[in-house]
Amino acid sequence: MRELKEIHQSGTVSLENVPDELVNSRYMRGDFGIQIAEDGRVWICINGIAFIRFSPHPNGEMKRERASE
Repeated sequence: MRELKEIHQSGTVSLENVPDELVNSRYMRGDFGIQIAEDGRVWICINGIAFIRFSPHPNGEMKRERASE
């Protein structure tokens, strides 16, 4: 997988498909960040906080697995 260094963009963040009882507002001004690691791990951040993390590893680890020494 091609690595994508951490990038950020300021703008309006919209939360979609969330039940009304879970949110006060679906829109906020903020900073949106995304990073994709070479091994396929993905982080999506809103205002500097990891909101969604994805790991393609069977054990779900979000840290790089070390090669055997």
